[in-house]
Amino acid sequence: MSKGLKKKSHWTSRVHEIVIVRNPEGQLGFELKGGAENGQFPYLGEVKPGKVAYEGGSKLVPEELLLEVNETPVAGLTIRDVLAVIKHCKDPIRLKCVKQGKAGMGPPSLPTPRGDATDAVYMFFSAAERSRGCFC
Repeated sequence: MSKGLKKKSHWTSRVHEIVIVRNPEGQLGFELKGGAENGQFPYLGEVKPGKVAYEGGSKLVPEELLLEVNETPVAGLTIRDVLAVIKHCKDPIRLKCVKQGKAGMGPPSLPTPRGDATDAVYMFFSAAERSRGCFC
């Protein structure tokens, strides 16, 4: 194997696990953004300071991609579906996240809908609605 190939780190080596539980208010304390309905993978938005109850692992970092919730893959799901997965999980909740490739680029996008049924759903929501996140 060439030296150049050996030196490059694969994105899977940056995947880390975060273990959290619901706070006394029953919330997890972070915002979930993106989602397939927005043409993006789900990613972490605002993390409310002092509202996240960590059990172990690393800390939540805004803009990181959310890959799994309790070993259930969520990449490519809508926000509603990701929230449903989270809602049905018992504490503790294990999140697998990864930092995005290049700083400042924003979350990677899924292909833009092109004239199929999803196009109608995508156009139904305004740009403001598509960029809004949901707090967990």
